[in-house]
Amino acid sequence: MKPSAHISRLAPLALSVTVLAMLSAPLAAAPDNLPGAGLASVTYGPYLRAELGMATTDITDGSWQPHGYPTDPQVNFDLSGQDGGFGAVAIGFDWMNGYRFDLGVAFSESMNVTGPCASASDGSDCASHADITSASLNTNALMGSLYYSPLEAAGKNTTFNPFVVVGLGLANNKVGDWTRTNDSLVTGVNRSFEGDSSTSLAYSVGFGASWQLTRPGQWPVILEASYRYYNFGTAQGGSTPIDGGESPVTPLKFDVENQVVSIGVRVPLQRM
Repeated sequence: MKPSAHISRLAPLALSVTVLAMLSAPLAAAPDNLPGAGLASVTYGPYLRAELGMATTDITDGSWQPHGYPTDPQVNFDLSGQDGGFGAVAIGFDWMNGYRFDLGVAFSESMNVTGPCASASDGSDCASHADITSASLNTNALMGSLYYSPLEAAGKNTTFNPFVVVGLGLANNKVGDWTRTNDSLVTGVNRSFEGDSSTSLAYSVGFGASWQLTRPGQWPVILEASYRYYNFGTAQGGSTPIDGGESPVTPLKFDVENQVVSIGVRVPLQRM
């Protein structure tokens, strides 16, 4: 893995921690006459949450090991995916002490994944190796998310609440049929393999803010806007050839990351 990949994965965590540090102290010391202070309805108890947004996808650490590996080298790919829609639904519990937790299912829009050879493990030139010219990816995840709202934790009863969030769960990454193309060969240019699904540990960090839209005494409806980084683990295609030939030692595999900006609605399920 390149050092830049480590940096890119740590950046969202560092950003979320920085946001928390910047918000916690001044918000905790904020006066009680903040905009919306004293106007928030009681939201203690279970709730439903739904969100829709756009995901920027980062595909990293793409590689495969051919049938002849290790005599034949591992080939690493510079893969890219498509940005697309993102959605999630969750059920949770709000303790109204700064903390709430929910368990949700997240869905990413299906996308194509392609990319050229980037390097080979034996240092040979990419001109003699194949590129990934066709593959698809579909990801969904089951994730528990813990939210912390510093204003609420400080006892400020406001309709506006910034928050930070961390999540942990499992992702199912489904890779469709995939094709490698070697333009350096006169024959046998394309080889295609069946797809496969794999389950990986997934995690998320992020921050956002909520705004209670309804008046005191009405059933609370809360609008949320957030940024979240998701690491959905490793996706791996199948190793069964579609058009004959040998199976690879390790089929196409790659890591999946999303950066999501979304708008959501949270509705408490009980009135206090």
